[in-house]
Amino acid sequence: VNIKDLDPKYAHIQVTYVKPYFEDKEMSERKTEFERNHNINRFVFETPYTLSGKKHGNVEEQCKKRTILTTLNSFPYVKKRIPVNYEHQVNLKPIDVATDEIKDKTAELQKLCSSAGDVDMIQLQLKLQGCVSVQVNAGPLAYARAFLSDSQSSKYPAKKVNELKEMFR
Repeated sequence: VNIKDLDPKYAHIQVTYVKPYFEDKEMSERKTEFERNHNINRFVFETPYTLSGKKHGNVEEQCKKRTILTTLNSFPYVKKRIPVNYEHQVNLKPIDVATDEIKDKTAELQKLCSSAGDVDMIQLQLKLQGCVSVQVNAGPLAYARAFLSDSQSSKYPAKKVNELKEMFR
C-alpha cells in the first residue's frame, strides 16, 4: 500500500497473513514443533509485483517483495497484537523468485516424505500434483524454459543460473 495514495481524512488499517521467519541457522536449532511456534518475534510476508506495475505477469517478469517484520515482544504473548519495531524489505528478481519457489516446494515434499510413521499418500499425491503438474501458478517446466534455456540463461548472472540448475538435480 502506498501511503501517499491514502486519504488522510480516514483511518486505514492493513491486514495481511504472516508466517514465522527464521534464518537457516535458527531453523536448524528449532527442532521441535513447539520451538518453531513459540518465542517468535520475526515474521514474513511476500507481495508479488512486476516491473510494469501489474501484480502478476509472466515468469520472466514476476518479482516479489519480501517484508520481514520484527516485533517488540515474542509470540505467544499476553496480548494478541504487538507493535512492529523493525521492518526490512528484500526485493527478489524473477530468477530469485523461481529459485525460492522451487526451494519451498522441495522443502514441503521433503517434510511430507520424512514425517514420522507412515507417509500420507493422499497428501503426497496432492502435493506432487501441485508441484509438478501445476494448474494455477508456474511450475518447474516454466522456470526451466524461462531461465535455463541456452537463449535465456545468458541474460542472468551465471551464479544464479547454476543455483537454479542445481535444484533440478
